[in-house]
Amino acid sequence: MIRFVQFEEKYIPQMAELLAARHVKERKRFPFLPEKYENPEEATNVLIEETNKPFTSGLVTLRGDEVIGYLLYEFKKNATQGRHVSVGYSSLAMKEDEHPRLVRLMYAEVGAEWIRNGYFEHVLFAPVGNDPIILELLEQSFRFDQRYAVLPLETYVAKSDGTAKVTFRQVTEDDISILEKMASWNSIHQASAPAWSPITKESLDKVRAEYEELAEDTEVKMWIAEQNGIPAAFHVYYPAESNGSLATPENTVHLAAASTNTDMRGKGIGKAIADYCFNEVEEDGYEYVMADWHTPNHLASYFWPKRGFQSYMIRMVRTVDPRISWADGVH
Repeated sequence: MIRFVQFEEKYIPQMAELLAARHVKERKRFPFLPEKYENPEEATNVLIEETNKPFTSGLVTLRGDEVIGYLLYEFKKNATQGRHVSVGYSSLAMKEDEHPRLVRLMYAEVGAEWIRNGYFEHVLFAPVGNDPIILELLEQSFRFDQRYAVLPLETYVAKSDGTAKVTFRQVTEDDISILEKMASWNSIHQASAPAWSPITKESLDKVRAEYEELAEDTEVKMWIAEQNGIPAAFHVYYPAESNGSLATPENTVHLAAASTNTDMRGKGIGKAIADYCFNEVEEDGYEYVMADWHTPNHLASYFWPKRGFQSYMIRMVRTVDPRISWADGVH
């Protein structure tokens, strides 16, 4: 017989055992993930940091006095996603020999609270290496939304064939006008089929302002490919923070943005700038490149795995029909 209880600090040691065991399994499939979190002591530190976040709560599943599963969650609110509940990468684990249906049971238990409090958007960062958990979430009407992936630079083989006649250079503060032109490339592509992500003038203005700030950030490295003086593609990188994260390898650089001029696609320019930039960041001493993309973006979903990126984490989202708060078939 199992029972659900509210999270308390006394359960963290057993929760850490579950998380460390999950990480061992993940690393068999994705060995680039940081090894130290296979140690329950290190997993404990992750859980302490997670549970100390504001507006965070959780559910623990017990069989007798043994913790067999847990689900932590944080209530959030922002202009992009509105009111939503977020379940982080380290916030869901269960004992390996338990039936994966336990994920459904825990979600049903905590989800009822979320709905009562008016949170109809549920976001969960799932470990790709755990297929049964992914399936359970899909069957609970979660959908794939964003993939997160890593490229080990040591094994990367250049893919371009030299046919793209472009030159490369690093972007400087003097390139503000060029950045303004390039800022909209990604947004315009995301608005097209089959992603159909709406883009407003206000959001485009915000993106342009952010790109201008990038040129002034000393930690950011930004390269541009040009063809006959015309901007053809760009990549943006910054150091990825790996401290305390099960999901970020050490010595990793984050590919924050990349795009090719919409009028120049299909000519090998994307491959060429990827080859160039990956070589540059490897010479800077990085061992891995981390990237993420919106799953309906069919170009990104094809292009980055072809470069060798391995998806290890996926953001899954469920949007509950808000009419459930009043449409009970009676009133």
